Amino acid sequence: MLLCSTKTHTNEHHSSIKPKQMSNPTGQALSLRFNATNVVTTTRIVLAIPIAWLLRQGGTVEILWAGILLIIAWGTDGLDGFLARRLRQSSVAGALFDLIADRILIVPALILSIAVGLWSPAAILMPFNPYPYVVIVIAGDLTILAGIFAFIWKQRTRAIEFPAPTQIAKITYSLQMLTVVVSVLGIGSGILLAALMYLAIIFTLLSFYSYLRKGSYIFTS
Repeated sequence: MLLCSTKTHTNEHHSSIKPKQMSNPTGQALSLRFNATNVVTTTRIVLAIPIAWLLRQGGTVEILWAGILLIIAWGTDGLDGFLARRLRQSSVAGALFDLIADRILIVPALILSIAVGLWSPAAILMPFNPYPYVVIVIAGDLTILAGIFAFIWKQRTRAIEFPAPTQIAKITYSLQMLTVVVSVLGIGSGILLAALMYLAIIFTLLSFYSYLRKGSYIFTS
């Protein structure tokens, strides 16, 4: 079951794809092509490195730049989806790569922003701040990665379809990223940050439920 959002990538031969899932024929290796779409996705992974370094430094200027780079990296999530559709460069491998890139971006930023105390403004409004939010988000991300690896393993020997992200999953990822950006840049008051955290928790749980119903076969079939 996959929890976080990304663009719906489809196979390059649109006639072979079901509307709500992405299929991969038995024995077909997942090949990631070097094209404009995947270069943009790679940019998100590359930017995760300086973002993590800047957050680790913990200075005011460094944190400001980390927030700016987070926004730029977040923007590439929409750009690669647009390019995939416009240039017809969509693929199952690209979809999986996109999901992995999202995790590489958000998880280190989340952990390091906690380490330098950027979530403290919401402390009064969220018990055990920010761990209820963090645990749920990271648990969702680990489930995504487990689903990806399970799919890759199983598709080597038989046909299996990869569940496309639901609309609520796309909204969930946007909320999670917005919450991190607000925390890192210190936008607004602690009330705003806490409200976003609670909203993101609700949507993450709803997204989890939607994929539990839609994509549990990745683990059980």
